[in-house]
Amino acid sequence: MAKFEEPPLHDFPDRAIRKLLENPQNLRDLLVAIVPDLAAHLDFEHLEPVDRSFLLEDWRGRESDLLFRIPYQTPEEAKPVVVCVLLEHQSAPDPRMPLRILVYAVLYWEREWKAWEDKHPPGEPLRLSPVLPVVFHTGPGPWKTNRELAELIAGPESLRALAPRWQPLFWDLAEQSPEALLNAAGEWLKALAVIRVEQEDSATFLPVLAEVLRRLEPLSGREKIRWHDLMWFILSWAFRRRPRQERDQLLATARASQMDLERQKEIQTMSQSIGMTWEQELLAEGKAEGKAQGLAEGALRTCKDNLKALLEARFGTLSETMVQRIEAATDLERLKAGIPQVLRMVAPEELQL
Repeated sequence: MAKFEEPPLHDFPDRAIRKLLENPQNLRDLLVAIVPDLAAHLDFEHLEPVDRSFLLEDWRGRESDLLFRIPYQTPEEAKPVVVCVLLEHQSAPDPRMPLRILVYAVLYWEREWKAWEDKHPPGEPLRLSPVLPVVFHTGPGPWKTNRELAELIAGPESLRALAPRWQPLFWDLAEQSPEALLNAAGEWLKALAVIRVEQEDSATFLPVLAEVLRRLEPLSGREKIRWHDLMWFILSWAFRRRPRQERDQLLATARASQMDLERQKEIQTMSQSIGMTWEQELLAEGKAEGKAQGLAEGALRTCKDNLKALLEARFGTLSETMVQRIEAATDLERLKAGIPQVLRMVAPEELQL
């Protein structure tokens, strides 16, 4: 069974992509596409996830940020490099991104500084690990906001020139053509072609889906778990992000993309499982919404009944006009505020809702 776990509907894009990038080979595919010369020196077999507990309190829940320590190999030695990947899938890119990723780097460096202060051999100078900052943008449109820290600095140009030089590396899905992704060397980039065309019509989307799945089939013989994870990711994305009426076409396209009968059966089983999970989550969300709506309606009903009972206890039978006025009210807080008014009113008509 694959290690990929189905994330909930509401945050599927970020969590699914994050889970896949925790695989060293998928991360390698991404970095080779961004900085091939540097990636050639990184020892992904010895990648270490970095504990993010040093982050600011209000950032600890950010599941879309990834930190890794990876050895950088040279003929003389292997020194660690910190790779910081920030995911962005929103339709409106975050203009604060250069600052966000700089804060991550500075906090990591602060940790190294404190460790050096706590214990270091006499005469050993402080040395900070290099940080490779990457923004992985998979939103529907191109990144059109700040890419450098200097763009966030206000004031005269003469002072802005003194701002720290900090320019994260951007990989923007919208700038990649589906054809280029399909022909990319890395399997992870091939899988991203499905995201690239998710908003296209069926005539465009389905052939790309089929071609991605077809080109990934050989991976099943080399890295079965990784193949399974990529299949689950692609099929989950298609089922969750495409129109509901395409369900049968998606399943047929996915099954037909595999030449091997065993792979076809696996695709069939995966698709059915994903479909059931998707339906269950929709049902659960619907039940939760229905329960919340029912509770709200119940509170409204109780408040109206209590208000009418108090008015009748003080003023006798209410006029039809007053009853209709209370029944027409939809603001629970205003109805609650009406209850203490009863004690001060001379006539029921003074009620303010």
